[in-house]
Amino acid sequence: MSSKDLIIKGARQNNLKDIDLSLPHNKVIAITGVSGSGKSSLAFDTIFAEGQWRFIESLSTYARLFLEKLDRPDVDAIYNIRPAIALEQKNPVRGSRSTVGTLTEIYDLFRLLYAKIATPYCPKCGREIRMWDPSQVSAELLHSYPGQKAIVTFESEDPLSELSKKGYHRLWIGEEVVDLQDSSSGPAFGISSSRTELPSRTYQVVLDRLVIKDDPRLSDSIETAWKEGNGRIKLILVTGEGFKTLAFTAENSCDECDIQVPKPYPLLFSFNHPVGACPECKGFGNLLRYDEDLIVPDRSLSLTKGAIDPWSKPAYRWWRQQLLKNAAKEHINVNKAYSELSEGEKKTLFEGAPTFYGINAFFAEMEERRYKLHIRVFLSRYRRPVTCPSCKGKRLNESALAYKIDSLDIAGLCSMPISDTIRFFKDIDISPYQRDIAKEMLRQIIIKLDFLGRVGLDYLGLSREGRTLSGGEYQRVNLANQIASLLTGTLYVLDEPTVGLHSRDTEIVAGIMKDLSKLGNTVIVVEHDKKIIESSDWIVELGPGGGQMGGKVVFSDRIDEFLKADTPTARYIKGIDLIEPPMKIHQGTAADRNGKGIFLRGASGNNLKAVDLEIPLHTLTTVSGVSGSGKSTLVIETLYRAIAREMKQ
Repeated sequence: MSSKDLIIKGARQNNLKDIDLSLPHNKVIAITGVSGSGKSSLAFDTIFAEGQWRFIESLSTYARLFLEKLDRPDVDAIYNIRPAIALEQKNPVRGSRSTVGTLTEIYDLFRLLYAKIATPYCPKCGREIRMWDPSQVSAELLHSYPGQKAIVTFESEDPLSELSKKGYHRLWIGEEVVDLQDSSSGPAFGISSSRTELPSRTYQVVLDRLVIKDDPRLSDSIETAWKEGNGRIKLILVTGEGFKTLAFTAENSCDECDIQVPKPYPLLFSFNHPVGACPECKGFGNLLRYDEDLIVPDRSLSLTKGAIDPWSKPAYRWWRQQLLKNAAKEHINVNKAYSELSEGEKKTLFEGAPTFYGINAFFAEMEERRYKLHIRVFLSRYRRPVTCPSCKGKRLNESALAYKIDSLDIAGLCSMPISDTIRFFKDIDISPYQRDIAKEMLRQIIIKLDFLGRVGLDYLGLSREGRTLSGGEYQRVNLANQIASLLTGTLYVLDEPTVGLHSRDTEIVAGIMKDLSKLGNTVIVVEHDKKIIESSDWIVELGPGGGQMGGKVVFSDRIDEFLKADTPTARYIKGIDLIEPPMKIHQGTAADRNGKGIFLRGASGNNLKAVDLEIPLHTLTTVSGVSGSGKSTLVIETLYRAIAREMKQ
């Protein structure tokens, strides 16, 4: 082997038995073996730990203060090690502000894209907002209203005497042209102009009355009005049916509703910053509200038997006692099951009455003591997230959502499945000018989206919270990130990337690891999957057993040599050793035969389509399906939580 290979001397980390090993760079290396044989000790606790330790040592003392301190692995020497990146089979995200879009940095590109080429629309009337200039106004009038009679006006707060000095003697008030010099004047274009009382406010000054045609007078009048009105003018069109007002402004505001939208910049589209976040939910997309179902988990109980769960705790017994003592005065039967109470009685319990404090008053008092940790934990038991009524779960404020590209705001774009987002950008309907501005951003976005699709995550939306991803999904998001970054000379260490994957997607992951190695990277993967092992360039098998029986190198060579070897893993891969199926398979009693089982009706979380589920008791039931089909949503997020709630756990 070349002297530039990764050389390990005397590795004794955990149960490794002083092993020596040489591994080729720029290859996919699979480390396999029975459970407990030392695979993770070699890959993560030795190779990756050494790479990270050397990187941290290269930093300044100040920078090291912000990094987790790593112990150096128990090894004599490691030569030719590269900068290491570990992609482990776990999801470290715990906060709800991180999404697939922010994890992959695609959302940052979206923010730049919307800041550059998005078109604003009025949040109230939905009309497109344009920032006009005099030449655009003239062109619009000649195109849409040729030959029509018009009055060119502008707004001014100057005193009438000052306007007269400037030569402006007419005002537009109501539907009249009022002459400031004469008591009356003749009709102009059929307009009555008798003097009326002048209001003490901003004046609408008449600059000119003309016919819209391709004439220097039109452009001169518009430019003068534009200057006098500080970039705001109004044209009153005279029609047979009356008057029609056209408003034009240089500001980013609606001409009809006079609602101003801030100019776009990347921070405006960030839900993690006060500038762009929804003011009500602070960018979370939901609000925590006290839930009646959590406050009264068992509606068959009466008030005397502890139907109100928070008041059944010893620390809050007084609240329960004052209710029981005075409920009869409000005609509430404390011995009746909660489910049998009328809606009015339930409302009284929450809002309170002159004779007792209600549930809402209790939680209001608890909110004042939220500075105590145990109070915050206590309150969290009775709250449930509900979609923010202000932003409808989009996380952004009204100004950010006013900007759209091809009829989609940035939140709507992120809510689409990645497969639909890819099609959107490949067929995006924008002008050649916009396409030229956004050319590089569009290229980067499509590349990153394509890589997410390649790792089998095209069913996700970019607005999906990072904490809801499974370990396998999070690892594949990282894989897509790494291959999109086009790094070279890097050592990647992966922990069973195919766990939780359907066999259909295993080949996709194998192909991505091959691509990483072809870029000039070394990929070390801890894996048991047959397809991944067979697709690797180099195989390291540890064993021969687990724990104290492991920690030795059983085999280390190319894949073609591995398939000729007589190691435990090679024997199973070649089919020499098999796991024999049991002679007798226990047929679980179906739920519909004896009426016993677990029944779930109408599960609709995430992508579930009103699923009904029946699970027989005393059986091992497997829920399978392709990645993203809803397995975890059905079993963990729906079935488990429903059972835990039913059993009051």
